[in-house]
Formats: sequence, structure tokens, C-alpha cells
Amino acid sequence: MFLFPTAPNDAVSSPVKLKACPVIRFNKLFNRLKPRSAGWRTTLVISIVLVVSQYLSIAFFWSNLYAPELRQHAHYSAIQIRLLRDAAQGPAGVDTVSMHRWVRQTTGIEVVRNPAEFPTVIDKPFVELFTDLYERQLRQELNEPVEVFFKFKPVPVAWIQVPSIKEGWVREPLLFFAQYNAWIIIAWVIGVPLLALIAIIILVRQLNRPLKRLQLAALRVGKGQHSTVLDTQSGSTEIRAVNRAFNQMTREIQQAARERAFMLAGISHDLRTPLTRMRLTAELMKDREVAEGMVLDVEEMDGILDQFIAYMRDGSDEPVVNANLNQLITEIVSQVGQQAEVTFDAAELPDMPMKRLSLKRMLDNLLSNGLRYGGAPLHIGTELQAETHSVILTVRDHGPGINEEDLPNLLQPFVRGEAARTSQGSGLGLAIVARIVKMHNGKLDIRNHPEGGLQVKITLPLNRRPGRA
Repeated sequence: MFLFPTAPNDAVSSPVKLKACPVIRFNKLFNRLKPRSAGWRTTLVISIVLVVSQYLSIAFFWSNLYAPELRQHAHYSAIQIRLLRDAAQGPAGVDTVSMHRWVRQTTGIEVVRNPAEFPTVIDKPFVELFTDLYERQLRQELNEPVEVFFKFKPVPVAWIQVPSIKEGWVREPLLFFAQYNAWIIIAWVIGVPLLALIAIIILVRQLNRPLKRLQLAALRVGKGQHSTVLDTQSGSTEIRAVNRAFNQMTREIQQAARERAFMLAGISHDLRTPLTRMRLTAELMKDREVAEGMVLDVEEMDGILDQFIAYMRDGSDEPVVNANLNQLITEIVSQVGQQAEVTFDAAELPDMPMKRLSLKRMLDNLLSNGLRYGGAPLHIGTELQAETHSVILTVRDHGPGINEEDLPNLLQPFVRGEAARTSQGSGLGLAIVARIVKMHNGKLDIRNHPEGGLQVKITLPLNRRPGRA
């Protein structure tokens, strides 16, 4: 048995702040900085590989070719400079002029003592990569401080200042440095990254094209276009497998939709027939109080059945027509206004594309909910927003409103507010409203009015055709 020490009660109840370790902070920073899309991630990975490859190539050629060649050349130059230095410092019998002439004719190296021909030393950061190595090798060979300056124009020349050769510079022509091919260097420095960039673009396009098709197909299926099919005869093996699975999914969705349609038809036929018989039986009963209660129950059951069927319909088969929203509201108000007080404040609106029956069902649900769960009078208003090319529809009742914590859940199916739980209903009214608003590319906002009651605000665009819920 293991015994663990326990802290006092006040220590246990007090919150303990744990500092994030460096690894966690690094992971958070890395997740924030890394690209989100697969295309940019692929580009980043290949770019890193390319940069590392170029760096290793430069390091390889420098360590195994350029550096040994520079050191070897500096060794030969040191030998020639040593001959010139020894000739200048040797005994009187040594012919210094002949020695210098022989070295110049043999190697091209000569001592320049005319100040007018001396080079103007300036800093060249990139060239110092080569001169530093050259200087170190010469210093090691000659055992004295040496300064080296490369001059490339009009012809490549190496100027070497040796303290033992006073009042002069040693000039060494670099005959073969002018024979390099600049186009090869440009092709290696620019062409390789450019070709890699082109390869990245082609690769990313090849990877993203089928994913983009899959995304668009999934969006179409989500909007109810279940007949969407992807190509399974082209592309890589993985993409073909994904497309086959997607096509299988759409076939199963189509089959489920057909079965749902058959089920709805069966419910509508099988339940309404006994409901009609029950209503006829109630009409023939002698006890009118019981009969009226049965009739109300039958009507309530029929209304709930209509709500279920209306929710299951997505309006995909309904055609889009150009109509005026005010006219549609007037038709609904003329039917409902006979039973309760309903006011309509209409602004001048243009015709707009709509699914007329769906919008009429939406308005009927809003007014029914307002009268059943809210309270009269109901106020309906329309407003035209020219800046956003949209229409705002407002429906407000004068009931007790809804608890603030219940507002986010009112649009979910089978969810009812606190005031509606004591009455009958299916809890699908506002869910149907939300689906129809989404079908018309609109926005729905439900909140309690500051002066009391519940206010539903719907924004519908004027220039967008309705799609699918």
C-alpha cells in the first residue's frame, strides 16, 4: 500500500497556478505560426529541404574544392614571394633584377613600387570570404603579417602587401578567374530555386484539385443535392478510394431520403384516416363538452402531424418566384387577424426571389407561436435597407418573453421555452423558421424586447436566389 501525504484543507482548497513549461509554450507558438493549408505546408517543407540542400552543396564545394584550391594557390604564391623577398634581402652578389625578371616571366608575379599603380583598398564583404583564407595561408607560409586585396576590373589581379618587401606591393595576375561562366552560376543560384518553386506549384495543384472537388461536392450534398457524384476513373489510388467512398455515401443518403419520403407519406395517410374518424365520432356524441374536448385534441394532433411533415420537407422541390414580401404578409395577416389583434407596419419593398410556400409557412409559424406562447397584440414590420440590399422583417408579441438562458436553444428541434412546456406542441415551429431563413440566405435573431415580449428579426437579401436548407 502506498501512502500519499495530504495537504491541509486550506491548501487543498486554494487554487494552484501552474506555469507552462517551455515545451508547451514552444508547441503553442509553433501551432500558431505553422501554415494552416496543406498547400502552404507542402511549400514550407519543400522550401526547407531546398535551402538545406543548397547550403550543404555550398559547404561541400567550399570544403572539398574551393578551400583546398585557394590554399594550394596561396602555397605556390608564397614560394614565389619568398624568392622575391630572399633576392631583395640576399648577398650583394645576387642579381635581384634578374631574379625579379625571371619570376615575372615565369609566373607573372612582380613587385610594384610605383605608388601611382598601387590599389585602392576598399572593403568587399563577399570577397573577404576568399581573401581571409588566402591571407591565413600566406601568413603561415611567410611567417609575417600579410594583406591581400582582390581586384577584378579590368582584369582579375591579386595584390599582396608583404612587410618584408618594403615600399611595394606584389601583384599576381589571376588568369583563369576571368574564365568562369556567369550563366552557370546564375542558373545554379536562381534556376534551381525557380524550378523547385514550379515543382511546388504543380505538386500543390495536383494535391489540392481533388480536395477542392471533394469540398464542393460535400457542400452540394449538404445543401440537398444528393445526386452529386465524383470521378473514380482518374487520379491517384487514394483519391479514387475517397471518391468511391463519397459516392457510396451519397447513394446511401439518397436511399435514406427515399425511405423518409415513403415514411412521411405513410404517416400522413395512416394517421389522418383514424383522426378523421375520431373527429366524426366526437361530432356525433351527445355530451358536447366531451365532444369539444376530443375535437380540440384531434385538431392538436393534426397540427403536430403537420409540423413534423413540414419540418421533414426541405423545400428543394419548390420553384423560386419573384414576389413581394408585403403581399405575402398581408395574406397571412388577413387569415390570422380575424382571431387576434395583429398590426402590420409595411415599408415599400421591391419584389424579391423567394420560395413562396416556404416563406408563407415561416410566417404562419411565427404568428402561431406569438399568439400561442406570447400574447396579443402582434406587431409585424418590414424595412428596406438600401446599403446592404436586404429586407428586415420584425415580428414582436407582448407576452412574458423567454428566459435568457433558453434563447440559444430555441432554434433546436423539439426544444420549447419555459412558457410552452405547459401547453401542447411539437417544439418544431422555430426550427422550421430557422431552416427556411437559412434556405433564403438570411439571418435570424431572437431576443427579448426591452419593453416586454419576444422579438424575432429576420434579414433577407434582395439579390440572392434561395437554395436548399
